[in-house]
Amino acid sequence: MLNNEALGSWDALDAAAVKAGGYLATPKRPLTIEHDYRAMSNYCTKKGIEPVDLTDDEMKMFEYAKPLVYA
Repeated sequence: MLNNEALGSWDALDAAAVKAGGYLATPKRPLTIEHDYRAMSNYCTKKGIEPVDLTDDEMKMFEYAKPLVYA
């Protein structure tokens, strides 16, 4: 059970996350990036669609020829 001080810290963290647009999580390693997400985001913004609405052919436009791998 958390005490009031600990609960207040969590509330502050939640408020900061909401203000910043959400939480970030550290991905598991090794990290493999298969798509150019920045280009995908720009494309979706221009088309007025969400990334989840991309077709398979559109997704292929953003695939890296060789995925980026970080240890």
